[in-house]
Amino acid sequence: MGRASFLDKFASRGSSVRSGSRQGGNELEHVLRNLEAVLNTKAGYGFFRRDFGLGEYTEKYGTRELVETLTRELREEIANHEPRLSHVELTMRGRDAGLWLHFGLVGTVAGERHKLRLRFDTLSGHVRVEVEP
Repeated sequence: MGRASFLDKFASRGSSVRSGSRQGGNELEHVLRNLEAVLNTKAGYGFFRRDFGLGEYTEKYGTRELVETLTRELREEIANHEPRLSHVELTMRGRDAGLWLHFGLVGTVAGERHKLRLRFDTLSGHVRVEVEP
């Protein structure tokens, strides 16, 4: 068996944790919950390693550098802290009037390919991860 994800290292087995409309139960739901926990942690806060989590982007707001840096960090955090998600493809899709950056995230969980949507709020730094409808 592979290494445990970040959140699973601290969660007790058999517990059911709700995140939005998702309820613990299957592998994909656990992956989504873990991704949101990891990607909503800010570098230097919430973990003993200073390099854990996403960086601060307020000084890069509205620049191409923000998108490039954020995309790189998202890929790195996913690769480092969610081992159940493999063959990851992350693509920038654009932004909306509400100042959210939209990404497409495709990857394999438990041998099955899934399309996910990742949204990053440029004002708060909050990340949402959802299954593509």
